[in-house]
Parts: sequence; C-alpha cells; structure tokens
Amino acid sequence: MLLRKETINNIKDSMKKTISMILIISIISMSGCISGDSNTPVDIQKFERPNKNLDAKIVDIRFDRDDIRAGEKVTAELLIDNTGSENITGETIEIKAKVKTLDDFLANLALMIMSEEKKSKTYSMDFDTGIKPGTNGKLSAVFHTIQELEGRNLSGTYDITITLSVNGQKVDARVLPLTLLKGTPREFTPVPTPSPTSTPTSTPTPDTPAVTVTQEPAAIPEPVEVNIPTGYVNYTRIYNSYIDPQLKLNAGDAVEWNNIDDTTYTLVEMDNKISNITLKDNRRYRLIFNRTGDYHFKLLYSGLRTAPTEQEIIVRYNPSALPNAANNATNKTE
Repeated sequence: MLLRKETINNIKDSMKKTISMILIISIISMSGCISGDSNTPVDIQKFERPNKNLDAKIVDIRFDRDDIRAGEKVTAELLIDNTGSENITGETIEIKAKVKTLDDFLANLALMIMSEEKKSKTYSMDFDTGIKPGTNGKLSAVFHTIQELEGRNLSGTYDITITLSVNGQKVDARVLPLTLLKGTPREFTPVPTPSPTSTPTSTPTPDTPAVTVTQEPAAIPEPVEVNIPTGYVNYTRIYNSYIDPQLKLNAGDAVEWNNIDDTTYTLVEMDNKISNITLKDNRRYRLIFNRTGDYHFKLLYSGLRTAPTEQEIIVRYNPSALPNAANNATNKTE
C-alpha cells in the first residue's frame, strides 16, 4: 500500500517534535535542573586568618519563618561566638543567594545558559555589636528576595551562603538551603511599642506651702499557684551562657532550655525555689512554672573561670491564659 505524500510529511513532523521534546527532557535531567532534593546539608567554610588572635564562629542560624514567598523580606537570626582572644567591635555579614532550581519550567530552562554570576545575588550589611572573648552575641541580617524576572516567578530552591567577618577579617561561613514559595509577597511590619505618656506635674502657688507626701511601700503580692498548665512553652537556648537573660511567663507556662553546646551545664536557682537542673550537651529540659514569683538562675559548668551568667524568669498570674483543662507540657529532659 502506498502512502500519500501529505501523510508521510505529517508523520515526519510528528517524529521531529517527539524527538525534540525527548532531547529537551534528557538535557534538563542531565543538567540537574529538575530535582526534588532541596535538603542540602549545612556546609561550613573556614578562612585563613592573618590575625590568629581574632576568631569567631556562627553557632546558629534561623530564618524568621518557614513559609517564605519570592519577593518577601527575610530575616536571618545569627548567634555569633567569639572564639578568639580579642574583643570584637564590628561585624560584616555577607549573604549570597544562588538559585538551584525554579518552579517555573521555562525559567528552569533558562538556567542552563545562565552564567554563575547571574544565578546569584549578594547582600552585605555591617554591625557594631561588641562581643568579648568567650561570649556570644546576636545579629539580625535582613535581605530582600526577588519575586520575578522578565515576567517569570522565581519561586524555587536556593543555596544561601552567609559569610562572617569580624573587625575586617573573614572568619566563618555557612551554606544552607532556602525554599521560596509562590504567592503574593506579604509585608511583615513590627508592631510599634507605645511610648509612655508623661503625667504633667502641678506647680504649687507661692503662698501655698509645699506638702511632702510619703508613699507607703507597695505590698508584695502573695504567690499564686495554679494546678492546670497552659500548654504554652517558652523556648530558650544555652551556649556558653543564657542566650535570653530574661523571660516573662504566665503561671502554668513552661520553659524549655536547649543546650546547643558540647558542655554539660548545671542550672542553679539562686533562692533555692527549684532543685538544681543538670543539662547535658545537646539535650533539652522542660519545666512548668506553676507558682508566681521571680526566679533567678545562674549557669555553672566545669572549668568556669568568670562570674556565671544569670537568667531571670518572671512568672505572673493571668487567669485568661489558663485553659479549662490541659496537660500539654510536662517537666522532662530530652
């Protein structure tokens, strides 16, 4: 049977389209542009230090939220430890965002011919947080992600390289993954703290003698104890010291200390209101505060050569924070 010339041409066109599509998919697969693995482990980089007495390391990095959309501002909270013997007086944080894969199919194709420089965007910011040797400090680095390029959404997976320089010397860097989601970018505006209202003072008339009023000392409220936990947990970390020097709780709340160091610590309540707590390296301990009052903890560990750091926990009674029935938080070590 003989095929018509028109039919033969249609078959050839279909085969060309099929072969072209197979080649495109094969190229993308080999180039790694289509990938479901976004769990890149945190990588640590080190630098040569001309000044050997000046050193620091990035102990912990946390983004301010998990559901980050392309085009939104991102805050990276960094915990910096001064591991050298000199005071740190200034820090520079350099953040380099490099795209790995994009959700948009055509944008992913464009990655194949894009230079490494165009795949990355770098942000730099300076700080003047003083950190003494053997102590740590917090830095909040804010950078703005890009929503789209040439009409194509830039949601996808990125490698974020955060480089730390102290007193002008590069000392540490971390590489960690970041996933940007699709959606309309949101604005996260911090709630302003209301300024205190000043109370006008009255001026006595010249012919009126000033009267001195002796104010009675405020009575210390009696401690209140609750039997139902609220289920709320305040998370705080320990690394060579208490990261949060003060916590404010409602009676029935819990505190969970997370030891992110490789040292065993002892938490000692200075007024003997609570028994000593031993917290081993990389472990957690949770404690429910059922009784109102002020608690003062000092941090002890083997080899301590300076005054121990302290943490104040203020517990107040708040009836509205108590559920009808709850048992979500328990005292325990993990």
